[in-house]
Amino acid sequence: MKKILFSLVALVASMSMNAQVMKVMKNGEVEATYKGAEYSVVFEEEQGSTTTGTAKATIGGSEVDVNWVQLWENGPKFAEYNVGVTDGKAESYGGYYCWGSSIDKDPSAAYKEGTDALTGTDDTATNLWGNNWRMPTKAELDDLLANCDVAWTTVNGVNGRKFTGKGDYASNSVLLPAAGYCSHGGVGDRGNDGDYWSSTPDDSDSAYFLFFDSSIQYMDYDNRSYGYSVRAVLAE
Repeated sequence: MKKILFSLVALVASMSMNAQVMKVMKNGEVEATYKGAEYSVVFEEEQGSTTTGTAKATIGGSEVDVNWVQLWENGPKFAEYNVGVTDGKAESYGGYYCWGSSIDKDPSAAYKEGTDALTGTDDTATNLWGNNWRMPTKAELDDLLANCDVAWTTVNGVNGRKFTGKGDYASNSVLLPAAGYCSHGGVGDRGNDGDYWSSTPDDSDSAYFLFFDSSIQYMDYDNRSYGYSVRAVLAE
């Protein structure tokens, strides 16, 4: 809450000191009554919640401020860029991670499928950025699709999906670049589609993720050993 002082001095100067009475109403009931000689009153006004901000993250051993944005009422606060990004740009691809892993999949390095995929519920965003951040749940990514206007776009030569809030949140948006995926030591479909892990497992081998390309977006599940992108949300 914040207190705002409304000065009534000018009003009182023009009032008949014997005749004028001011009543403060709330929900149809009289909260207080003031005579002309009582020249000021304090009202309390609800402080609206902010829909953008910054939070600390530890990236590459350094503490940095990461911008976040909220896209619908009571929704999670999405980071401006992907986990693994080091230049702070929303259109940068970032890393490729097995589900629950804190090991960045190097596209140039050969690896055996699933060697560093974790079977627990370790959170990649928390592991790499610190306790201020976590991976979004499947339900939150479902809501991202349901509550936003979605458009395929290109930013500085990088394709991706732009998710824009509606109504009071129409000025807020996030870009998810089409980073593709990493498998068997190489990247596939970079620039053509995006694959973003949720924190929600499907079974002991699979987990849910958000898929999109230039024509469609939907939730699906896949083997945890694939290297997919991670977009963190603020842990609250």
